[in-house]
Amino acid sequence: MKISNRLRKRATWAAVTVGAVAVAGAVAGPGLATPASAAPGAPSTQAQAIVTLHLGLTAMPQGQFALGTDGVGLNAYGLTPGSRHEVAVSLPGTVVPVGTLTANPTGSVSWSAALSAVSGVLAKHGVRIDESGSTSATVALVILNAGQGTPVIAQTPAIPGFGRYPVLAVEPGQGVIKPGSATIVYNPGAKTISVTVNASGFTPGAHAAHIHAGSCQQQGAVVHMLKDFTANSRGVISNETRTVTGVTAVKLSGGWYLNLHQGNSDNILSNGQPTIYFRPLQCANI
Repeated sequence: MKISNRLRKRATWAAVTVGAVAVAGAVAGPGLATPASAAPGAPSTQAQAIVTLHLGLTAMPQGQFALGTDGVGLNAYGLTPGSRHEVAVSLPGTVVPVGTLTANPTGSVSWSAALSAVSGVLAKHGVRIDESGSTSATVALVILNAGQGTPVIAQTPAIPGFGRYPVLAVEPGQGVIKPGSATIVYNPGAKTISVTVNASGFTPGAHAAHIHAGSCQQQGAVVHMLKDFTANSRGVISNETRTVTGVTAVKLSGGWYLNLHQGNSDNILSNGQPTIYFRPLQCANI
């Protein structure tokens, strides 16, 4: 990301500590140190350049399924930290679970199962995998929102047989989520950060959003809370801006990320812990 040369010359960066995910009461770690005050009577040398970052928002979760002779595997990130989900095979007219995954405290997961977990399900529904790895019917691997009977939140494209396939994020009722965009403006003179979002594929209504420490791949603590963004009746967030005031330290060259959640500020936490609605729908590393 391109950042003002003046800001680079007059600022020093320190790492933000990535802690457990927490919304209430979270504060920023050390960030951009402001320059020391000028000598009495001398002109101020504090950088006042406004920094503008243009970011691509990526649909969450992201990852890859692999299906082969040694079994089925999944590596993914962008789930609700600590959440449990059924992995299933999607067949025409039905979705059949083949295993359960649990995301780690940063929302990532590495999961695997024997090939028989998939081939057995397929066989019961008249679909077979031949010696070359081809299936007799096109199927897909999916991640459910929680247990059996809950909506699909991620899926592969149609799988014709053995291979590696991307995880495509899905919002129930909206379909596969397309990439979005965000513009972040830091004004050191006004001590503000403004975030403008353009995105689609959201459930209509309010969606919580935050700037966190960490990354989309390794979710961390909230640094700045933003007022909920609102998707219209078509699931579109159109050029909405939220501004944080009183910002005295920033980390705009790695170490922070922006995400928009599936739920709103009232339902993403329960007793201080993330609920299933905490799941990021869109995310961008800053």
